[in-house]
This record gives sequence, C-alpha cells and structure tokens, in this order.
Amino acid sequence: MKHFTDWDRVVPIDHGYDESKPECELTLEDVRKAAALRGGVLLSEHMERGDWNTKLTFRCAFGHTFEASPRLVLEGGHWCPACEKKSWNYGERAKRDPFFAQVWTPLHGEGELREYPKLVSEEEV
Repeated sequence: MKHFTDWDRVVPIDHGYDESKPECELTLEDVRKAAALRGGVLLSEHMERGDWNTKLTFRCAFGHTFEASPRLVLEGGHWCPACEKKSWNYGERAKRDPFFAQVWTPLHGEGELREYPKLVSEEEV
C-alpha cells in the first residue's frame, strides 16, 4: 500500500449550499439542497431564516426519518443516525449519497462495497 503524503493539498468538496452566504441568511431552500446532495429529503416545511440550531426533519436515502439541526448536518458532518448505528456501509452509501461519494469514489473502485460492522455503537458508550 502506498502511503498518502500530500497533506498540504486542499481538495474542495460541494456541501450542497452556498457557503459564502452569511450565517444569518441560511434558508430552508439551502438546507433542502444540502439534504438532496446527501441523497435525502428535507421533510420540514418551515425554518426561521438564519436558524442553524433548531432541529429539522429529514429522510435519508435508505428511508430513515430523523431530526437534526442545520449546524449538525452542514458543519458537523453528521447525517442519518440509523445508518451509522450498526455499521459503516460506505460503498452502498456512496451509490446514493453524492456528498459522500465525493470523498469515497476517488479512492475506491466502483464495485468496492465495503461495510465495516460496529462492535459497539455510540448509543452503547
């Protein structure tokens, strides 16, 4: 295995919304676009402009419904807790989640459907 050495190279990724906007201008449409890039859907129909902290309701590409704040999703990098509960199913996730595919696909073959079972979930710690 060849070890990675290019630590100074920045590879920008699309987060699904205009990150150059001031925080106070975040809209429901921004969050909707970010959810779509993650292969999901924003189910909430209302959000106060610029509110990064109030939980909204989402559905992931695998059909799980969950609540999370825009800050947790957009800045924290979290997504569906049900999908992360028992394993990291990266290959299948990359097929349905264009956001995740940005980092998975360049490093893995198209048919590489690696799944890493969790021995202990976050809920058990």
